[in-house]
Amino acid sequence: MNIKEIKKWIEENLVIQDEGMRITEQSVSGFNQSVRTGMIKPFVEFGDKRKTRLYLRSDLEKYAKTKRK
Repeated sequence: MNIKEIKKWIEENLVIQDEGMRITEQSVSGFNQSVRTGMIKPFVEFGDKRKTRLYLRSDLEKYAKTKRK
């Protein structure tokens, strides 16, 4: 993969928390609880004190279909 292909894949497949909450139809606290309990797992995580997490869109879409409403 070249840089353009990698960038395109990232833009199409990875999301931040705000988009993840929209996909899963959860509030901030609900989304964070799902992360804490391991129901949602970050695809990648950066930082020690202030964490930046990216989530795989397909994982969130799958979770949204199976979570309790």
